Amino acid sequence: MTGMSPQTAVVVGALLLAVFLIVIAAMVWQEAKRRSDSDRLVYSVNDAVEFVVADLDDDVRIRLGKAGVRRILEWEVYYLQGLAEGKRAKDVTVIAGGHDPAVQYIADQISSRHGVDYAEGDIRRVLAGEAGYLATIGAVGEPVEETS
Repeated sequence: MTGMSPQTAVVVGALLLAVFLIVIAAMVWQEAKRRSDSDRLVYSVNDAVEFVVADLDDDVRIRLGKAGVRRILEWEVYYLQGLAEGKRAKDVTVIAGGHDPAVQYIADQISSRHGVDYAEGDIRRVLAGEAGYLATIGAVGEPVEETS
């Protein structure tokens, strides 16, 4: 049995190196994809509802129930989407935890569309809980003072 010629050894070595580099590139690509997916901020209404319900005082939780918390959060999202409409080229000031116009809008929409009246204090508690949820997913910036 004769040994491998020097040219064959070089070709086999180059092929093994190429396969090794392809495997490494695939691993790096998969890791980069996994990291970019996990770094994305995702607001989930279901997760927000669970977080807020767990954070509420018992009396508020009993008054609103899970359905009431969901209704408040969904109308708040709708309010924020409307706030941003037509202003996409400019910065839109959004206050996590709710502010008077948002609370009033949510209360009015729920009352007129669902025939249910929630106390503004309860709506504020839900929105404050949502601010806590937003902070846990890293979607809230530094607190700012509202100017008139």
